[in-house]
Amino acid sequence: MDNLLESAIRLAAKVHRGQTDRFGKPYILHVMRVMMRGQDHDEQILGALHDVLERSDLTIADLEKKGFSPRVLKSLQCITRRAEETYEEYIDRVVEDNLSIRVKLNDLADKMDLLHVEQLDPSDLKRYNKQLTAYHRMKKLVEMAKARMSVPVAVKGRSAS
Repeated sequence: MDNLLESAIRLAAKVHRGQTDRFGKPYILHVMRVMMRGQDHDEQILGALHDVLERSDLTIADLEKKGFSPRVLKSLQCITRRAEETYEEYIDRVVEDNLSIRVKLNDLADKMDLLHVEQLDPSDLKRYNKQLTAYHRMKKLVEMAKARMSVPVAVKGRSAS
């Protein structure tokens, strides 16, 4: 494991110490599951850090001093929900950044995993439906981006075949 990923894990563990999810389980377990879903280095680091700004007094400047890359920090700003914005405004901002989309998909996939949930109340169902709508919107954007990348490009006067 490299130093930046290890630093991200240690920082997340420190920030989320004592925090629990809505089912009373340690919040760090959610963060680690999101990190483990990451397919590359930046996705794993952002997965570990994805909630540190919302759940602490840390700033982007603090994280910059710890050596995290400008790419990860830019995405962290996109994936961090602001108090004054609606959920829809937040998702609109997340979808502007490819790395943020990928980590938010991992985050939502974990939050919507009902395998260990014993009972859902109406507020859980409302939240789940809101998250599912956002998940499908982002998944469609990722699939469209992949399709664009796989289209052959014509080269000066030749057809793209």
